Amino acid sequence: MPPKYAASHLVHHAHTWDCGLAGQQFMETNAKLRCWQPHQGATVSNTGPRSQEISMTADALHARSGPHPLHAILLGFPIALFSANLVTDIAYLRTAEIQWTNFSAWLNAGALVFGGLVLLWALVSLFLGLSSPERLRRLVYAGVVALMCVVGLINAFQHSRDGWSSVGTFGLLLSIVTVVLALAAGVIAHTRLLSREVAR
Repeated sequence: MPPKYAASHLVHHAHTWDCGLAGQQFMETNAKLRCWQPHQGATVSNTGPRSQEISMTADALHARSGPHPLHAILLGFPIALFSANLVTDIAYLRTAEIQWTNFSAWLNAGALVFGGLVLLWALVSLFLGLSSPERLRRLVYAGVVALMCVVGLINAFQHSRDGWSSVGTFGLLLSIVTVVLALAAGVIAHTRLLSREVAR
């Protein structure tokens, strides 16, 4: 083959190879795009690994959501002090040792101080979140804390009396009610109780 025709033949083959390579790359890219894009009329499923991961992340964030750390610390004091108050009341009724009533009065007073701070926090949170979906939960929580403080105040007056009447059956009953209310406040604050489910 003459050099002129040989060179033309090589150029023709090179051009054909480049076009074939480019066409192959274009077809591969187009195939990938077609595999990635949903067909017309098809619905995109939200049950894939990515959507499940996003859902699990949202649930984890919601599960970690709770009271402010300082609020949680303040709430821990009424729960512990009212519970200790109940223990000292039972100890007094079993031993008739007057010092146990003093312990009960001190523990109840300390629980009322921290309970007042928790109630103030709950009321402010309720006022600031009136338009929040959690307003029912905040309202119930504030009501439970307020009732806890009222019963604790009545119990303080009961323990200020002299002798056996400072506790008695009524004082023991008041102590039990304050413990139940304090525990109920803790459950509401640290769990999703009374929380509205988010529509999915």
